[in-house]
Amino acid sequence: MEDPAGRGTRTWRWATLGSSVLLLLSATGLSQPATEKIIKGKECARHSQPWQVGLFEGTHLRCGGVLIDRRWVLTAAHCSGSRYWVRLGEHSLTRLDWTEQIRRSGFSMTHPGYQGALHNHDNDLRLLRLGTPVPLTRGIQPLPLPTTCALAGTKCQISGWGITNQLWNPFPDLLQCLNVSIVSSATCRAVFPGRITDNMVCASGMEGADACQGDSGGPLVCGGVLQGLVSWGTVEPCGQEGIPGVYTNICKYVDWIRMVMRNN
Repeated sequence: MEDPAGRGTRTWRWATLGSSVLLLLSATGLSQPATEKIIKGKECARHSQPWQVGLFEGTHLRCGGVLIDRRWVLTAAHCSGSRYWVRLGEHSLTRLDWTEQIRRSGFSMTHPGYQGALHNHDNDLRLLRLGTPVPLTRGIQPLPLPTTCALAGTKCQISGWGITNQLWNPFPDLLQCLNVSIVSSATCRAVFPGRITDNMVCASGMEGADACQGDSGGPLVCGGVLQGLVSWGTVEPCGQEGIPGVYTNICKYVDWIRMVMRNN
């Protein structure tokens, strides 16, 4: 799911309001993000996902991410840009929400076990350190890490600005949400024989609802904690009924995440 196919353009400019740097955008379309999308989702309640971030290279949305600390963002390892403009507190990507904060990512650490998409996306996570910490507000809040792994059947939610199933608006301006449920490891291994490891967790929505291009690195939220990052799934078209999406299983990495944050 790493094929960036450009579709449309987006231009942006900076404006300063008080002590906050805000992003104002004029858009004629959204460039195709590099990885996963929301299929059959709907607009999130405004600022209900205050941990959601967008990772941009210039004018291009490349991936999603999740704020886990005032200075740290988690995303997928296959979101492989060197540095990003990290947009936090967003709901609309083209209109001013008055809650936005922009940061430049600096130091990053990819999990040492990640070997790329050709090696089945195992260990698909990466930590980004923001240049300066963000103030916590109603629109910007970190998401807690899990203390236990999610069980099959657990109700969860994913979010992102990736491609939708709406032909008239495939690149959404407003953050999209989708309810999904954790799928058992046995079921997922049967669908993807030889490709699922213990470091992955699978989830699916009703009637083939799924993530797709543009959502990679975004959060799988279960019971108010981060249980997964959007990682990979079927080839196009996304959201095929009976085929779950695959997520990095964050409960397996909490010690590594905390170690990197502590040492850097």
